[in-house]
Amino acid sequence: MKILHICAIGGTVQTLLRPQIDYLLSHNLSVEIACSPGSEVEELQQQGYIVHPIQIDRQISPIWNLRSIYQLTQLIQKNQYDLVHVHTPIAAVLGRIAAKLAGVKRIVYTAHGFPFHDQSSPSQYRFYFIVEKLAAFITDLILTQNYEDIATAKKLGLCPLEKIYYLGNGVDINRFKRVGVAHRRHRLNSTHQSLLRKSLSIPDNTDLIIGTIGRITQKKGSGYLIEAAAKLLPDFPNLQVLVIGSQLSSDPEPFHTELIKKIHSLGIEQHVTLTGERQDIPELLGLLDIFVLPTFTHEGLPRSILEAMSMGLPVVTTDIRGCREAVIHGKTGLIVPPQNSEKLAEALKTLLSNYELRQAYGQYGRERVEVEYDEKLVFERLYKYYQDL
Repeated sequence: MKILHICAIGGTVQTLLRPQIDYLLSHNLSVEIACSPGSEVEELQQQGYIVHPIQIDRQISPIWNLRSIYQLTQLIQKNQYDLVHVHTPIAAVLGRIAAKLAGVKRIVYTAHGFPFHDQSSPSQYRFYFIVEKLAAFITDLILTQNYEDIATAKKLGLCPLEKIYYLGNGVDINRFKRVGVAHRRHRLNSTHQSLLRKSLSIPDNTDLIIGTIGRITQKKGSGYLIEAAAKLLPDFPNLQVLVIGSQLSSDPEPFHTELIKKIHSLGIEQHVTLTGERQDIPELLGLLDIFVLPTFTHEGLPRSILEAMSMGLPVVTTDIRGCREAVIHGKTGLIVPPQNSEKLAEALKTLLSNYELRQAYGQYGRERVEVEYDEKLVFERLYKYYQDL
């Protein structure tokens, strides 16, 4: 079987899709990738992946979108793929149109969270639902990362029931493991962790560290985390915040400059570390006492939450789709209203004040990931769906 995966940017391939692509390759399937050019694409090509650089905008831009459809159609016709699998909202629509025009017999779409959700405005919700419903007509299989999207699709009549199935999301539970990590690159011993703290200029007197992972965009909620941290400092003067991630040049809502201004306006720059893009995520998570994801955007099932739970961390996140499915309130963490730094600070204070509660939530989270969110389960489901098609 010859498969083409389509997404907007190389970063999506590196951080989200590569493990499942490796699994498919190990099962003797031919897998190629199409996404926008960039340094990540060059790295993937050097590592032996077949990647076709085609510019795919992450915004609705008719001229560029039509050009992407044309180039994708040409690529698909030339290489005669048996199946096209699309990801990320704009690329998923353009990719399905191109695949249909090229005569592909099997078109699969992973919805990493439908772009219409309970945080959308009524007009946005209506627009994106219509787009998704129309695109569903030319899709053979829609896979969701959470059960809530399936329930929504059924309730609204997005597509015939036989077209939509649960795929889920998962992590490498051996890589993201606090103890007994065999791979020498993921050193979580006290010596390495101490050196890592120094490299990040975390003050020696820091006794509690909270952190978040994600692209620095407004909707990931890092601004609310900073506001919550400022509220917590009177009670926890040695608290440190790690914001792990960077801003992409293609992000439609750049937020890095605004975030820095907020940090300085609150006078807490000594308590916040912006790490930029990092590859040593297990080690960074190893520094944390609590993981926070204050997002208010269209999440599917956030990988960052699963990584944190796999590392035995308690999680504080928001009451939005995906997050409320991954985290069990009062068992693996705490769920707060989105865009509310006051409630976020209250939840963090509860956990910062109680070491035993943090340990209990973290342990239960690790157990939950082992049973529900081992990435091997996702790969096996996907392989079976391909075989069924």
